Amino acid sequence: MSTTPAGTSKGRIVGARTLTVLALVLVLLGAIAFYVERSVLDEGFEEIATELIQSDEIRVQVAATATEQLYANVDVEQVIAERLPEAQQGLAPVLAGIARQGTEEAAARLLERPRMQTAWVRTATATQQQVVRLLEDEGRFVSTTGGEVTLDLRPIILELADETAILGRVAEQLPESVGRIVIADSDDLETAQTAVRILRFLANWLWIVAIALAALAVWLARGRRRLELRALAIGLVVVGVLVLLIRRVAGNYLVDELTTDATEPAGSDVWSIVTQGLGDRAWLGVVLGLLLLAGVWLVGPTGLAARARRLVAPVAENPFLTYAAVAGLLLVVAALVPLFQRGWSSVLVFGALIVVGVEVLRRFVLRERGAPA
Repeated sequence: MSTTPAGTSKGRIVGARTLTVLALVLVLLGAIAFYVERSVLDEGFEEIATELIQSDEIRVQVAATATEQLYANVDVEQVIAERLPEAQQGLAPVLAGIARQGTEEAAARLLERPRMQTAWVRTATATQQQVVRLLEDEGRFVSTTGGEVTLDLRPIILELADETAILGRVAEQLPESVGRIVIADSDDLETAQTAVRILRFLANWLWIVAIALAALAVWLARGRRRLELRALAIGLVVVGVLVLLIRRVAGNYLVDELTTDATEPAGSDVWSIVTQGLGDRAWLGVVLGLLLLAGVWLVGPTGLAARARRLVAPVAENPFLTYAAVAGLLLVVAALVPLFQRGWSSVLVFGALIVVGVEVLRRFVLRERGAPA
């Protein structure tokens, strides 16, 4: 890890830095692809659906939608008028408006029940699986379902009708289409299907290519490898911050474009929950970059770094103490970065990189002291 560039050709320097930049670009693309593939298209969506219905703002919006569907298919004003004396039937419109507000509140309370939240998760996950099937196998999906993806709120609407005293049991009055909201259809799927195939490929392989390019860049930068590692570390921090910035800017734009003043709080919660995994991965990149930057500084030529190496030398001489400290560090990171609660593959990769980095630092410190590695 010498900082001396003597003997290093300009071509190797340029080649190493080019590989470093390319590796960081692939890290950025791979993080987004991996998140979408694992969280949105695969089994991670069930956890997202659970978090969605646990949001107060989203429950209020789902309740409003269910109430709207119910009132669009039941003439509540007429139902009330039939129950009033003839002289008071003129009050039916006013009472219907009051009843609607009460129905929305009842629907929101209904969605707080574990049984109804389970029903929501089940129907939301089924909708997500329909979308995935539509994107991955257009012919089979269209032949069996007509090419429409729907979010089925009918069970929630029927339960709401039963819970509302003024409506009574109205299930037999509701058409089969009530509560089935079309999310997507089979038109113009070719571009989306191609994008999904590319995304799955990138999610599975891009991170491996990025690590290989980064390792090649460090190997190529003979005589100035510490500087190349520093560039990688700074780049990881920049990539993490960039992903966080993209998440915030894109979220603000989409929520503004796709919601009204009434639905904006629910839209913000949806975006925050759906993209939380992406934010976790961004913070993971920032943490890894900062740890790598600290390691690069520790093996540097400054007097402060030399004193720090002397301070950690007794720990470095004992592998058990060293890796006990590493385990403690990983526990701290796990508490700060929720990604460790979501995906074991990322945990294993992160842990392996930390172990390799710590072992390199440990051997560097021991060689400096003349102790056996």
